[in-house]
Amino acid sequence: VIMKKSILVLVLSLFAFSTFAENFDESKKNEMQFKVGYFPYVESVVLALSTINNNQEERKDYMLPSITFEYLRYVTPKIGLGGSFSAGIPYLIKSSDTMIASYFALQGDFRFIYMDEGSVKLYGELGAGGELLLNTKADDFVAPLFSAHISPLGVWVGSEKFFGTVEFTFGTEGSFATLGCGWRF
Repeated sequence: VIMKKSILVLVLSLFAFSTFAENFDESKKNEMQFKVGYFPYVESVVLALSTINNNQEERKDYMLPSITFEYLRYVTPKIGLGGSFSAGIPYLIKSSDTMIASYFALQGDFRFIYMDEGSVKLYGELGAGGELLLNTKADDFVAPLFSAHISPLGVWVGSEKFFGTVEFTFGTEGSFATLGCGWRF
């Protein structure tokens, strides 16, 4: 109950802040981005533990990248609010009985730009939401969970219309480095 109230207060304060910050250039306030990450930590660990009873001798384990689509609307030149959809197959087991473990996550995102030097920007990002973990062979294992990611440092390089990013991140979108590309409109 306290967590729900805290999230509600945070969201309301961000939206209240955004109503006072609408006095900047109307062009290029929206951003769409496609990201590829590797090793979503919590999802990988939970899904790996759900497969612990599989035959260990014959199997080959694979970890595949996760994909994220993100939309942000900048309420000030330095603050973006939006959401993202992430999906991935962090665990694939090839054996006599192939098993696929996957996840789908929806998160609300907050981005703060630390430095803006035109074609290079440094930023941080937080995201929180919910997800479903699925395992095709563990008795149709389905688990709704809390999802989150944090990117304390992201590097944005490009023009004001098209750009690429590298984020040092931890969470649902991936861990270590996440690569992305996108456009502003």
